[in-house]
Amino acid sequence: MTILGRVLVTAKSVSDSASAMQYLHDAGCEVTVATTTWPVDERKLIELSAGMQALVFTMEPVTSRLIDAAPNLKVIARPAVGYDTVDMAAATRRGIAVTIAAGANDQSVADFTIGLLLMAARGIGTAANAVAQGGWDRVIGTEVWKKTLAIVGLGRIGKAVAKRARGFDMRVLAVSGHSDPEYAGAHGIEYVTLDQALRDADFLSLHAPLNESTSNLINAAALAKMKRGAYLINTSRGGLVDEIALADAVRSAHLAGAAVDVLRKQGANSGSPLIGVPGIIVTPHMASLGREAIERVAMSAARSLVAVLRGERPPSVVNPEIYG
Repeated sequence: MTILGRVLVTAKSVSDSASAMQYLHDAGCEVTVATTTWPVDERKLIELSAGMQALVFTMEPVTSRLIDAAPNLKVIARPAVGYDTVDMAAATRRGIAVTIAAGANDQSVADFTIGLLLMAARGIGTAANAVAQGGWDRVIGTEVWKKTLAIVGLGRIGKAVAKRARGFDMRVLAVSGHSDPEYAGAHGIEYVTLDQALRDADFLSLHAPLNESTSNLINAAALAKMKRGAYLINTSRGGLVDEIALADAVRSAHLAGAAVDVLRKQGANSGSPLIGVPGIIVTPHMASLGREAIERVAMSAARSLVAVLRGERPPSVVNPEIYG
């Protein structure tokens, strides 16, 4: 069989998917599976990538150095919706397609977001841990019903969270650079400014991409505008939040709590100031890890990279300008 292209897969969501791996094999891809550790050894990653036509990475940084060291690279397939770990300018300059798994994991992340919201509001984790250790400490929590949820970033995931929140009869506010009046009207969503969202929210949920305009969006000044006793939920990117300021806001009881699935520095022993703070729940970037979503994401990445290697334009390419 003629080799369509050499593919490096570090994403376990893809390498563990029998369907995705079979799809790559049947398409004629020569696949190398590698495991990376944190912090990532960029030099080793560059060595592994040097002769590849396609990369399927999770959170490993695709730097300009790596791109320059891989002269045959044609596609970087992200098995997720974020791509802030990719040097987009370098990839686009080289004509390398960067693809994402848009629409593949939004329902899973939305489920998880509501789960974190409920855990934070009702103290479920604290109570369950106490029972596991032989205690019987019941926690008095806060109802979610008819509270105000402000969503920052009303894309696919934000919309899915909004629909779930309406099931709790919540008032839903949205901060978004792209409005969808028809959807908002159908689901009772109010578009507001970030300042109004901060002032009115009982729960603030972050679903914006990480870029220059959103980096450190929720800083000390933003947190100070939030009402006393509110909660912050983040299943998007750690870089949206000033972690020291958030930890201080919870310790001082200005915020009642927070629940985050993402950190500025990910991985074991990250050293994040959010870890270990009473009232702050930290989970290991697992919002998208529903079994069904993992399979959809894996197949999306596999199909996208095969399309590029065949000379076709893939779905969900985030730098379409490379196609002129």
